[in-house]
Amino acid sequence: MSTKLTRGLALCGTLLAALAFMTVPGAAQQLEKKKVIIAVGGVTGQVDKLAYAVALHKGFFKDEGLEVESVDFGSGAKALQAMIGGSADVTQGSFEHTVRMQPKGVELVAFSIFARYGGNVLVIPKAKAGEIKTVADLKGKTIGISSPGSATHIFIARLLQKAGMKIEDAKYIAVGNGPSAVAQIRKGGELDALVNLDPNISELEAGGDVVVMVDGRSPEGMKYVYGGDYLVNSLYAKAAWVKENPNTVQAMTNATVRAMKWLEKATPDEITAAMPADYSKANPEVYKAALTKNISSFRWDGLGNVEAVMRVLETIAIFEPELKTAKIDPAKTFDNQFTQRARQKYP
Repeated sequence: MSTKLTRGLALCGTLLAALAFMTVPGAAQQLEKKKVIIAVGGVTGQVDKLAYAVALHKGFFKDEGLEVESVDFGSGAKALQAMIGGSADVTQGSFEHTVRMQPKGVELVAFSIFARYGGNVLVIPKAKAGEIKTVADLKGKTIGISSPGSATHIFIARLLQKAGMKIEDAKYIAVGNGPSAVAQIRKGGELDALVNLDPNISELEAGGDVVVMVDGRSPEGMKYVYGGDYLVNSLYAKAAWVKENPNTVQAMTNATVRAMKWLEKATPDEITAAMPADYSKANPEVYKAALTKNISSFRWDGLGNVEAVMRVLETIAIFEPELKTAKIDPAKTFDNQFTQRARQKYP
């Protein structure tokens, strides 16, 4: 075989290999937008946001070529407003916002879903546990939520309905999802109940400050509240933005799927060591306990489905009755193709 022919075949092989790499789903593509601002619906240190926190703090976004600016907004409603208003590109928050905004003319799509349970927990201050023994006893009482219209607000709305009440039958105070929620309980007096997430709930439990009434961290608790599978934490953005930035969206999804793969095998000690010290420094054992209680809440396949979307719609319609008759296409609220490609890259 001649030298020229050998070189020609080698060059051909190189080109074919390069072409194959470019066409493999999930393979690196030129990013339309390298720097991305993500509005976090709550606090990144919440245990229910663990997949996102892992992708952020273990450098998985950076490995995909992204420069992520992550901003905590204290609640899902505030993060949603930031993204719609244009001060953020993407929201890390509850899936339900993609459903509730569609009939309002704002088409949002979740492209990476990593939680099937919300991890919301209804607790009663220990000093008031004697008089408040059931959800029905909350009529006329004051309940702490992260913010109006947030996932914590919707969670309690569902529980009140199950107890034969309306959302208006209780009063609400916004306490956020950070340390302020714990402080509100510990200072006593104002709150008769609180809906919040870990690690706050586990910290309050460990301190003997509260009694758990309804626990949404377990499959049993979520089935009681919602009647079946659900969709919660996700990365979502305006549908037009996703369409304009498919490679950037793919890169973000690659990072979160990789994080989920890491979490499937990681121990509580390994997770704690990988997270910023601030997440667990108050009480490392409480943080590890919170990880154990919430691990079943993750949606390991990362895929949305219409049945779960309809359950989300049914739930938020309690809070917003007009949604019962609104024209909503559930299939437009999520896009599984990015996760499917990412799962090929990180099998």
